[in-house]
Amino acid sequence: MSGNIYDFIAALLVTSIVFTTAVFAIPRIVYVNILAVDQQQLRNTGTEVFNVMLLETGYPSDWGSVLNSNYQFDQNVVSRFGLASSEDSSFYILDPEKVQRLVTDDPVGSISYNKVRSLLGIEDYGFTLRIIPPFNATLMKDKFEMNANSLNLEFNVKVSYNDERPIAGATVESTIIYMTQSGSTARLYAAKHQESTDPVGLCNIEQLINAQSGETMTSAIAVFKVTVADLASITLTYQSVPPNNVAEINIVGDEVFLSIPDEPPSPPNNARWIDYVILFDENTFSFLHNGTRSKDDLINYGKGSPFKIWNKNFPGLHFSDQAFLLFSFWTVLPGGGRTSVLIAGPNPNWLGSRILQYGDAAGPRGGASTLKLQRSVFISGMTYIAELTFWKE
Repeated sequence: MSGNIYDFIAALLVTSIVFTTAVFAIPRIVYVNILAVDQQQLRNTGTEVFNVMLLETGYPSDWGSVLNSNYQFDQNVVSRFGLASSEDSSFYILDPEKVQRLVTDDPVGSISYNKVRSLLGIEDYGFTLRIIPPFNATLMKDKFEMNANSLNLEFNVKVSYNDERPIAGATVESTIIYMTQSGSTARLYAAKHQESTDPVGLCNIEQLINAQSGETMTSAIAVFKVTVADLASITLTYQSVPPNNVAEINIVGDEVFLSIPDEPPSPPNNARWIDYVILFDENTFSFLHNGTRSKDDLINYGKGSPFKIWNKNFPGLHFSDQAFLLFSFWTVLPGGGRTSVLIAGPNPNWLGSRILQYGDAAGPRGGASTLKLQRSVFISGMTYIAELTFWKE
């Protein structure tokens, strides 16, 4: 009889343990399974969205180049979103004009984040998109000094992968583009130098450049081309604060546009003459245009001024592998007289990136699961990394 009682008590204990375990374990198992399903759905949706962005042309197929009579982009012309080039059937070749429409402060105009989400049918999701070089080239400017007679610079350049691992043996080629002035005549020169990075990814670039007799140094830009295996990245820096108030540069197809801020600086608001337009195509510089200092090469303020936008067509420019354009202006800067000034553009190309960040800068909120995808893409003959961060709102 007592044996039956013990058996009953043991069975009851076992049943209680199983029940208690089930009470705590089953909800956890269900939660883990639901979470796994949600994460898989996020991955499926994010992967599909990324493929549409990089492999589809959108509609119209040249939507990034469609401007109105005021040379402005209207996002309402886009009925389907995609960044792929319609002129090349290869995968992951992106249209530079479409990519440029994701630069939110572009003076020609951009397509809004919410518009893109609506076109992709992902209003319940958020994302950010970057298109950056395949590796980092960090410029540590120790010296970039210019006086009337000479230009003296010293840089330490650090080359690393995007995960910050150093790259040894990278080739760093510097090209110093500088302007001189003799009376009202501006001249442009270039000087090259090449080094390789050491085992910790560093190299030192030093150059001393003297002005020609009778000429005065006025403006300089240092361009750095970093090559790792068969991949190259380009970035540049100014000898002083970039003179962004002179003009903004944009390229749409074969057309080059210059625009100036709506409100003139105070002072000056003097005429800006375009002396040179130069294309840098990763390896060489090509002169596209020599200015005449006439109304044909002028941008200026003034009530009803017809010169606030300058544009010129350069046949075949769209098919060139341009890294950026370089403009030389004959203008007045605050606190000085007329001088020659160099400006590079469009933004942010001259920094080495195509899109620094597009989308919801705040990122996911409330601990939402995120998906990060990366893919090599090609724009104007150069390799970049497209990086999508994707989450459920």
